[in-house]
Amino acid sequence: MFQYKGIACPHCGQEFKETDEILICPDCGAPYHRRCIQELGKCQFEDLHRKGENWRPPQKAPHEEETRYDSRASARCSRCGTVNDPDRLFCEVCGTPLNQAEEQEGQSQQGQQGGWQNFGGDGRGQPPFRQMAYNPYTTPFGGLNPDESIEDLPLKDLAIYVGQNTHYFLPKFKAMANRERLVSWNWAAFFFDSFYLLYRKMWVPGILLAILSVLLALPNTIVMYSSFSVQLGLELPFSTETLNFIYNLSNVFYVISLGLKVACGAFTNLLYQRNVFRSVRELRAKSDEHGDYTTQLSGKGGVSLKALIICIAATTLFSILSSVLILRTMNLL
Repeated sequence: MFQYKGIACPHCGQEFKETDEILICPDCGAPYHRRCIQELGKCQFEDLHRKGENWRPPQKAPHEEETRYDSRASARCSRCGTVNDPDRLFCEVCGTPLNQAEEQEGQSQQGQQGGWQNFGGDGRGQPPFRQMAYNPYTTPFGGLNPDESIEDLPLKDLAIYVGQNTHYFLPKFKAMANRERLVSWNWAAFFFDSFYLLYRKMWVPGILLAILSVLLALPNTIVMYSSFSVQLGLELPFSTETLNFIYNLSNVFYVISLGLKVACGAFTNLLYQRNVFRSVRELRAKSDEHGDYTTQLSGKGGVSLKALIICIAATTLFSILSSVLILRTMNLL
């Protein structure tokens, strides 16, 4: 996006073109053609320098502004490409500032940090102030076109609902929707299984997996306390056959637990995609009945740190209570 579109050189009065080499005054931020500043030998706004003020382009008449610019095009985010409502100051998806006046003021301040800033023409130009370099691994849409849809759902709606790590999820959502790849690995889901599911607000599978994980760990807990009591020379409440059975059961449950973690790492993205698509469709169907659609997307979607903390506390409490019960059964408490 050419940042000086529609702005004229203060000296010659000609509007800047993308191919022009533009020099920026380090004191007030006024832009000039290279040939113009070489002709002048200095910036023509010395009165601004003395006052410590920044140069601003002349304000256009309202009718002239309407004929020259498309009001919605001016609200397209320079970072992720999302078309925002004209009255927005920040992009609703990635938060990049959309206010042009603030942007130009920032350019002037940037110019004051050093010598004359060079833009355009010879390929030595620097990126506009606040405009971040496009990188599919850091931009909200992960290299996808922000105006496209996946299974009739606008990409922008999906990005608002997902919240964090949209650059990771959205390309995977598209591949899954196109049946290109249904299985994709998620390391966070592999290591944190139920905690990650609840963090991403997948309540039912997260709670079920948390309960199942605790139950699968019980035989191993009994074996651990049995070994501890043997070392203390205490009598066990179990026969040798029963203890061997529990030991073998703990090994089987360990393999099952590992299999669940692998399945969680492999299929969480698919499960999350279906959860997101279902929720966004429900919110779209109810958008006319219940307030601001964007607020509903960000409120119901995103992540939940509170749910993660509650899950950790509940799992810890359940483990402590089960350990106390086992110790009492074994007469160790």
